[in-house]
Amino acid sequence: MTNKIAQRLTAMQVGQNMIDAARQIEAKCYDSAKDATDYERKVEKRLAKAAKALEASQRPSTSEPSDTAPLEKKPALARKRSREDESTQEAKRPRSSDSARDLLREHGATLEWWRSSDVIGRRLRAIVDAATQAGSVGDEARTWAAAALQKVEKLEKAATSLLKQLEARSGNLSELPGYCTKLKESKAALEAHLDKLAPQWAPSSIGEASVESWCDVGTTDVAGALRARLGACVGAISQDALGAYRVECPRDSFTATLRLQTSDGRVARAWVTTVRAGERSPASSYDFWRRVGDEATEAADECVKKAGGSALGTVARLLVAIARSRDASASTAAARHKASVERSAPRVPDYGRAARLLEREGARAAS
Repeated sequence: MTNKIAQRLTAMQVGQNMIDAARQIEAKCYDSAKDATDYERKVEKRLAKAAKALEASQRPSTSEPSDTAPLEKKPALARKRSREDESTQEAKRPRSSDSARDLLREHGATLEWWRSSDVIGRRLRAIVDAATQAGSVGDEARTWAAAALQKVEKLEKAATSLLKQLEARSGNLSELPGYCTKLKESKAALEAHLDKLAPQWAPSSIGEASVESWCDVGTTDVAGALRARLGACVGAISQDALGAYRVECPRDSFTATLRLQTSDGRVARAWVTTVRAGERSPASSYDFWRRVGDEATEAADECVKKAGGSALGTVARLLVAIARSRDASASTAAARHKASVERSAPRVPDYGRAARLLEREGARAAS
């Protein structure tokens, strides 16, 4: 799109640096456009305004002779060349059906991503809610997420309009490639920034959560802090009379019981017991989850040390350790199961060898 605008400006002889002027026009039109049609209209409007300004600056005054007088002697030849150029461009211009097919092949996935961006919208709203509850610490994240949410809603409508236009093979398609490229760049930038903020403010799982940035604070409401920062990653959180926390993690499919030994109000030691979510007697997966709990317990001392004895820091780090131990155990579970089956499998009898032994014993007895 930038090159097309630069070519139009070059044809009008607006100035020397056409690429910079074209980029300015494209950026201003893209930022203020509601959709692709509005984007095309704004580009044409700015080009028309530039053409009028050029015509006004080159119009000769009544008192001075015209500098373009020699060029005006052959208007018929100029019109003929203009018609030839238009016919050449028309012949080179691809058919709208082919252009729409090519655009769908190249940018269809991006447009579908924007049209179904309600998942991104939910994550952005979760960031806004978590950052709002965090107070002044989350001002930067909340400001960015709120602005990104408005942009997502706007571009979702634009992508839906573009897809309908391409599927119907209607309208002027010559200006759409540049707009689709802008949508692709916006998608990449949004995903990159979201990947940085999501682990801290709206993680999709316990294992993804970046708890070090917020868990080392003094608070007595451990359950409330976990719900505020981990969101839907945690379900019911309860504490028994001995101070042990039972935390359900539905997205990670486990329920953890975290037992803390305290001394002078600080956590001194911790133990972990885990089961698969929804199983009261997980006989089939008992060994797997026992191994996960043992590995997380081995990391408990390091979690307590990093947390400085804080209950919230210890519980949050232990939940992350459980999720990572689960992932590590799951990656090697198939190999361990295969080896266990091979060890416990019954041996297949070798009937041929047994027959040969019987024959040998018979021959020996007969001799």
